Amino acid sequence: MPLSGRWSNSVWLALRRPLTVACCLGCAVSLMATGALTLRLALPAAVYWSFVPLVELAGLAVAVRGQLRAEVIDDFFAAHGPWLLWVAAFTALWTFVPAPAVIGQTGFPRFWYVAGALIAIWTAWLDLAFFRRKGQRFPAAAMLVQRAVSWPLGMLIFVAPAGWQTIAARFGL
Repeated sequence: MPLSGRWSNSVWLALRRPLTVACCLGCAVSLMATGALTLRLALPAAVYWSFVPLVELAGLAVAVRGQLRAEVIDDFFAAHGPWLLWVAAFTALWTFVPAPAVIGQTGFPRFWYVAGALIAIWTAWLDLAFFRRKGQRFPAAAMLVQRAVSWPLGMLIFVAPAGWQTIAARFGL
């Protein structure tokens, strides 16, 4: 049974930007790990990093009180452009510049931390504008709810496995 054009367009609209985020992260991993973009590394990395858009979708669903439609998802993920540019620049640095040269530069971490902080402010402004456009009564609260749901989930997935090992090692377990 063929999919109706309207339904398939809606599914594509809902998936295209979250998939772009996961694919960009997978490609970044492949490039930084080997200096080459290979499907063998990029595809599994994209699947692994798909938790990022998934936890953001969970937070968005809570923030918009279950009114999650394809247009809402697409509009929300449009604000990921600044982060994807940051990832692309960071990837380019680690792909094209030898690691000793990158690490040996004074101020290296500071630059990326400052750039990340500026992008965090920029995307917070974009997300605030998104929640205003969607008619949220308290857009700042909706943005904070989205982050209060998605960030702890993301940290639980990304940081907890290594965190448990660190805690166990500290206590001699």
